[in-house]
Amino acid sequence: MMKLSIICFTEAGARLSVKLVKELLKAGQPCEAYGRSGLLKSCPDGDLMIPVSASLSEWTREQFLQKEGIVFIGAAGIAVRAIAPFLKSKAEDPAVVVMDDMGRFSISLLSGHLGGANELAERLAGIAGGQAVITTATDIHGRFAVDLFAKEQGLVITDLRKIKMISSAILKGETVGFHCDFPVSGKLPSGLIPGEASGANLWITMKESGKEESLNGSLKLVPRLLVLGIGCRKGVPAKTIEWVLDRFFKEWNLSPEALAACASIDLKKEEEGICQLAASKGVPYYTYPAVVLEETEGEFTSSSFVKQVTGVDNVCERAALACVKELGGGKLLVKKQAADGVTAAVAVRDWKVQLDPHNSLGGNL
Repeated sequence: MMKLSIICFTEAGARLSVKLVKELLKAGQPCEAYGRSGLLKSCPDGDLMIPVSASLSEWTREQFLQKEGIVFIGAAGIAVRAIAPFLKSKAEDPAVVVMDDMGRFSISLLSGHLGGANELAERLAGIAGGQAVITTATDIHGRFAVDLFAKEQGLVITDLRKIKMISSAILKGETVGFHCDFPVSGKLPSGLIPGEASGANLWITMKESGKEESLNGSLKLVPRLLVLGIGCRKGVPAKTIEWVLDRFFKEWNLSPEALAACASIDLKKEEEGICQLAASKGVPYYTYPAVVLEETEGEFTSSSFVKQVTGVDNVCERAALACVKELGGGKLLVKKQAADGVTAAVAVRDWKVQLDPHNSLGGNL
């Protein structure tokens, strides 16, 4: 659930802020409301809000760094000028919604799909009893939106520039080729044609290269399914581990974006190189006691030396498999590989594209 901040500039806005905060917190939504101290003192339940002494620019800068959603209760121009210096990209910018201080309109201003501003605008309008204002073309025309589809399915968009290519084709009524290396459950959105090469194409894969190169105008979407089981000599630096990982993934034609987690034995829980690698990739790092790894079922590459040191005959394969089982099930994809004091194996989670069988837009749209 996104971390959310609200800021207001008038007494009516302060009252609306309090109303929103109460309802959002009641629903378990992390939310903080801000305003000048004078507004807080004049507003019933103003103690639910946080006083702001910094400039609006300084406040906005801080929220961009800390929050996934920002709500401005005031004029749209104020919000536009406040956020303009801090905009980066579709992938990084938080959701931004603007509301008038009477709650009549809730406008999705920034990051409507990937950031979730469209959904947030609808939710806030529901609380305030107002009207959500959504301007993204695919939404107002009731068409398939690839960026929202990717978010719903947990897919990494490898080239944000190609979102426009897919959306443009859909809005023109052209077909988009749909190519998927995984099972698909449910009805494909209108306009997507399975297995057909079109002027614009979607390819869902965890491969680094392949079909995408043979298709003109292809956007690759990557599911985060791979668990890297890893072991290493004590003190191996993160750059060495990353170099081995990159080489390993290239040899097996695996996309780096597909990495979902790292896993090892609990003896390596504080191993600096592995911890730094997981942090740099933005994935969790799971560790397991030797007894848990020993109980993991499967066929593994045994080593008497590893068993003598760790208490289990194999770390990387067993850790990878133990982790995917904890995450819902899967199998070992690549067995133990070794280089430069690092051992690695890869397991893949069980997964399929799940679409709403009754919704022509597909997914959970």
